[in-house]
Amino acid sequence: MPPAPPPALRTVWLLRHAKAVADLPPGGTDFDRVLAPRGRRDATALGGRIGRRGKGLGLGRVRLPEVALVSAAARTMATAELMCAGMAAPPLLERRHDLYGAEPEEVVALLRALDDDISTVLVVGHNPTMQALGLGLLSPDDTDGHDLVVRRGFPTCALGVYEFGPVAWRDVGARRARLAGLFIPPFAKEG
Repeated sequence: MPPAPPPALRTVWLLRHAKAVADLPPGGTDFDRVLAPRGRRDATALGGRIGRRGKGLGLGRVRLPEVALVSAAARTMATAELMCAGMAAPPLLERRHDLYGAEPEEVVALLRALDDDISTVLVVGHNPTMQALGLGLLSPDDTDGHDLVVRRGFPTCALGVYEFGPVAWRDVGARRARLAGLFIPPFAKEG
């Protein structure tokens, strides 16, 4: 039996869906709300800022997500699709009904179930879960990251990039990450 590969750096991109319309569609529910024009603009601009190689965020060595776990709600799916449209190799989008209304611990359980061949994942969801998870993942040693998330919050279309590692996905959890970056609209496209 060959030895197990060494643990790798794990990166989690947490994205709150972009701004949605306030009104429910005729005969629809909250699940069916679509993006507002501002939301479509912000999600598209975020994708443009990330760029085709992911360097537009200024994160250096951070890799683009390989897979995206996306709440099945209309506004989260649209946010993910618009953001990922500009990537040379967009992540595989997994529509997840269990992310709609999920608690932070449930999202962590999904992360822990990922295959270790994956190093970077995007999670697209809703508040208050995204902000609570964004704060809860941070190591107590990352006081700057904690202060930034508390001060800026997690408004619509906010993207937090969290690094763990090197660890296996099963070891990812609360109070173990470092904030690599927090990006909040409006987004200027990098030149």
